Amino acid sequence: MMRLPLFCLTALALAGCVQSPATRTAAAPAQPPQQQQAGEDCAPPVYPPEAVQARMTGMSMMAFLVGSDGTVRESRLLKSSGYAILDRTAEAALRLCRFKPALKNGHTVAAWQPVQYAWSLP
Repeated sequence: MMRLPLFCLTALALAGCVQSPATRTAAAPAQPPQQQQAGEDCAPPVYPPEAVQARMTGMSMMAFLVGSDGTVRESRLLKSSGYAILDRTAEAALRLCRFKPALKNGHTVAAWQPVQYAWSLP
């Protein structure tokens, strides 16, 4: 039997759970922003200058609740990058995003989705 994390169980009850999380790459100051997927308005987080200077890298794994209006209502850190500053920056950037909300029976509903932010320096 497959065990699903709590956020997936919640999402299954609402609109289904994405099994493979999306991965976003954080933009270092010298890199241009990524193109966004259809239905999303979400700029990648920008590396904090002190994290660039300290050569911090890692993967911030998060879950976020997209409200029926497409805004991020809540987010949870599932696995830390190993650096609190990178995790906080990813969470702050995610809260500014807008997404196409999930549909259930023709109506928009809130749903949890996973995401990974890859922090890698050029």
